[in-house]
Amino acid sequence: MNNKLEHEFFRLIKSDKHKAIQMVFEAYWNPLFKHAIKSVHCKCLAQDLVQDTFISLWDNLEILNFNKSVLAYLYAILKNKTLKFYEKDEVRSRYAISMASFGIASDSNTQNIIIEKELTLIINAEIEKMPKRMKEIYMLKKEDDLSIKQIASGLSLSEQTIKNQLQMAYQRLRTKIV
Repeated sequence: MNNKLEHEFFRLIKSDKHKAIQMVFEAYWNPLFKHAIKSVHCKCLAQDLVQDTFISLWDNLEILNFNKSVLAYLYAILKNKTLKFYEKDEVRSRYAISMASFGIASDSNTQNIIIEKELTLIINAEIEKMPKRMKEIYMLKKEDDLSIKQIASGLSLSEQTIKNQLQMAYQRLRTKIV
């Protein structure tokens, strides 16, 4: 983004957010779209990713750093959205492949073992990414088979806190598996 456009964008944010976004949108839609299409090789998906990128910019205008390049920020958002798409697509592909393989005449027991191992790897990787307290609560519930009341008592936390932490842990796992 050239300095003049950059300066104008940040000036407009304070007075007319719509005009500021429109200015950046018109200046950077095409470069972002070309970048996205190189990454995903699909025009419709590239358009969606770029559109989501501008929506994220709009949603985060209040926390935007005035000392940073807006174009660099947009590219970073686009990169993150593209990576998230591929992460979700990989999980969907694994699931589709595993479901399709059930139609093939083969040893279903072996298939189940392979699927179970893949799911275990995905789950274990996500458990390792959990915050320390959430991981501890999850492991007490799943590995030690403790009740919510027992966990709350042992960690000196409320039962509601334990329920909330478990719910967030389960949600994290669901998003990785689905």
